[in-house]
Amino acid sequence: MIFNIQRFSTHDGAGIRTVIFFKGCPLRCSWCSNPESQSFDYDLMFELRKCIGCLECVHHAQFQEFTADNGQVRLQRERLKQPFAFKDVCPAKAITVIGEEKSVADILAEISKDLPFYSKSSGGVTLSGGEPFAQPEILSELLPQLKQSGIHVAVETCLHVPWKQIEAHLQYIALFLADLKHTDPEKFQAATGGRLDLIISNFKQLETAQIPVVARIPIIPGFNHSEAEMYSIIDFAASLTNIHEVHLIPYHALGRHKYSLLGRTYELPAASVSEDEIQPYIEYAEHKGLLASIGG
Repeated sequence: MIFNIQRFSTHDGAGIRTVIFFKGCPLRCSWCSNPESQSFDYDLMFELRKCIGCLECVHHAQFQEFTADNGQVRLQRERLKQPFAFKDVCPAKAITVIGEEKSVADILAEISKDLPFYSKSSGGVTLSGGEPFAQPEILSELLPQLKQSGIHVAVETCLHVPWKQIEAHLQYIALFLADLKHTDPEKFQAATGGRLDLIISNFKQLETAQIPVVARIPIIPGFNHSEAEMYSIIDFAASLTNIHEVHLIPYHALGRHKYSLLGRTYELPAASVSEDEIQPYIEYAEHKGLLASIGG
């Protein structure tokens, strides 16, 4: 399942790229700016301010997922069993169903629209998410066809998957854009629900395979935004012979509105991390011999 295909992107790798966003992630990072990417199932966003009171959703509901009180529509999320049933029901677009079941042929058809731009810009396809390696069946069909077409492939990944799901596809991938969030297992587990040892092991396996990796380091207040923590993260990246570049990703709360649309609470502060705060980390990374930039 995917939740978006972004064409003519100039981020997430070199040149002009087509970015395929896979739906579903094994981690639950508290700062995630795309919460709609986390579930492996369909999600439903409900934006009450767009509601025009037509009651189409109420009439369509089989289990009172939507009700109306004096003309005010309410979503009863605890009764929501099949979000996809409400796709295209609301004429005012107050309801958005997140997630699409697309065949590899459908994905390739979208990619083909950007093919003329790849050679001119050294671009290609980036698989993002969610977590692409959590859907290895799709990758096993898609990646060989991209390789056969000579398309440069990059993958954005949290690396929180069994190594075998990565190893099976290494021959088709030119670049990994891999998240490196912390070096403290307990702090990592508390903030993401994941196992740091699995991620560290996968980083080391990629080094053994000598696959190029760009480490992407989010800078999150209260999690890793301190000199000691960031220097430890950068030290680990610099210790790997296949990592020559790091992207420092400043925290922002631009995705917090999505949480309310999903019926969830965003618990982190609204304040963002400034470029001035990141500059010492840039200088330290460069001192360690890494090419460092903000964003990426």
